[in-house]
Amino acid sequence: MTSDNISAELAKSAAEAVRLADVLQANFRTSEARYRRLFETALDGILLLNFDTGQIEDVNPFLIKMLGYSHEEFLGKKLWEVGAFKDLPESKVMFLKLQDEGRVRYEDMPLKTKSGVVIAVEFISNSYDCEGTKVIQCNIRDIRERKLAEGAAIGHLEEIKLALLSTVEVAIEISNLRDPHTVGHEKNVAIIAVAIGRELGLDENRLEGLEIAGSLHDIGKISIPLEILSRSGKISLLEFQLVKGHPKAGYDILIKMNWPWPLAEAAYQHHERMDGSGYPRGLKGDEIILEAKIIAVADVVEAMTSHRPYRAGLGIEKALAEIVDGRRTKYDADVVDACLCLFREKSFSFEVSDPLAVNAVH
Repeated sequence: MTSDNISAELAKSAAEAVRLADVLQANFRTSEARYRRLFETALDGILLLNFDTGQIEDVNPFLIKMLGYSHEEFLGKKLWEVGAFKDLPESKVMFLKLQDEGRVRYEDMPLKTKSGVVIAVEFISNSYDCEGTKVIQCNIRDIRERKLAEGAAIGHLEEIKLALLSTVEVAIEISNLRDPHTVGHEKNVAIIAVAIGRELGLDENRLEGLEIAGSLHDIGKISIPLEILSRSGKISLLEFQLVKGHPKAGYDILIKMNWPWPLAEAAYQHHERMDGSGYPRGLKGDEIILEAKIIAVADVVEAMTSHRPYRAGLGIEKALAEIVDGRRTKYDADVVDACLCLFREKSFSFEVSDPLAVNAVH
């Protein structure tokens, strides 16, 4: 190959290299312009921080408008030196965590604007490599509207809950009117059941459901004829079969409402026993829900302790002796142990059910 040919090839290669460089430069400028446009028009606040120092290197218009600080008031300052982040004890801790783990998220962080208004934001930050330099990007989302919507939803749920509780009160009053000899029984069962549930470590939502389940466990008794309910003497075998139908009747009533707790099943199962000897379905062991196991024990303790038209109350010790005797066979062992702990170690008490005389049990 002659020197002229070599020169021509070199010139051609050089021209191609220049062309490729121009293309790369144009692509870079296009990418940079696109990123800048996304950065400038984003509907979240964006902060870019120096990975080593925490100094703010850029801030987008959305965050400037959200917090009320100028571009100049952000730039050159460390994150925790800007007013919105200045009083947050999390700021420096957050930065150290970012350096260590590369990502930080706060779902609900209060930030104060320059004018003093506190706003709720979601703060998500991560670190990444940008052309050999590590940077930190913080995305800050205004969640005030979302929190308002959540608050409205919570308010609506509270209204629904109040309506449900009013229904419960009406149901209890109806039950008391039909069976005045056991006034206070449902209330006491609910009190004992909640105390047992708390001893077992149930959360507040489940305890709330347990209280209502205890209050309504005998609602099915409205299906029993009044002459049987009010009788002070013994009832016949046929009449007892009618009484044994009240758990199913309670289930049929409660299942028609969309409760957030298993109230219908609790009413249906509260006379079931661990060994299958209970009624109406002969369930055993884990077939019985925990709420029903708790109410079963609370029901027995309350009924044996309180006065009835056909007998005086038997006293708390006889009631506790009954659940000890039936531990594991009739009653859930953990529930029995929790109940015993309440009465024997923690001095738990409740008011004895008696329309004529109310005495405290200790």
